Amino acid sequence: MNTILINKRFFAILLSVIFVSLLIPTTVAYSAGWEQVISQHITSRPTQLALLSPRSLTSSQRLFKRPPSSSNVKHSIKIVSLKILKKYRSRKRSLPAGWPIRYGRVSSLFGPRWGRMHKGIDLAAPIGTPVHAVESGVVTRSKYVHGYGNLVEIRHSDMYITRYGHNSKRLVKAGQKVRKGQVIALVGSTGRSTGPHVHFEVRQNGTAINPVRFLGAMRYFSLLDNVKLTSYVRLTKR
Repeated sequence: MNTILINKRFFAILLSVIFVSLLIPTTVAYSAGWEQVISQHITSRPTQLALLSPRSLTSSQRLFKRPPSSSNVKHSIKIVSLKILKKYRSRKRSLPAGWPIRYGRVSSLFGPRWGRMHKGIDLAAPIGTPVHAVESGVVTRSKYVHGYGNLVEIRHSDMYITRYGHNSKRLVKAGQKVRKGQVIALVGSTGRSTGPHVHFEVRQNGTAINPVRFLGAMRYFSLLDNVKLTSYVRLTKR
């Protein structure tokens, strides 16, 4: 009788060991997969998830899809602002990746100027310097506009458009789709201009905002996200 009880206990223990051993690999694999999802989210730009439809996102991606923190964006914009004031205004040099031109100098900032509001920033460069689209979008205007001279305007979302003024030549047409980094014009001095430069403007729901705020935050999200910059950064003079 005792022998039968011992055998039953041994058999029960053996079944328990087998059952647990089968569960462990599954648990480890699940944990590894979960960590991978978190890691991918941290290392990927939010726009990569934002461009996907909600149905194409996994539950993990929907759970971990988070906008950049206000402190991170503010810090980034502060650094860009300091670089503009201390570095990029002194002389022509290579500018940060993603800016409208690759080589030049910030000749004028956003804000009051000569008794009127300057609604963008001016990037001085030699005539003929390529002007690049800062984001993908659709060209809404490509024509001569009083004040702006040869103007290219691109819509990136329902909320944002960018403008590139004073060009010597326009290389895109209204209705044309353009990709980020595509050459859309050449630097010039047309319109109301005191020298060759590109006037770069960002408008949010029709209102001009400081382009420095976008240039400082572009590593965290794009205008295609339809994210209000003002929800992350307070309006400032610089």
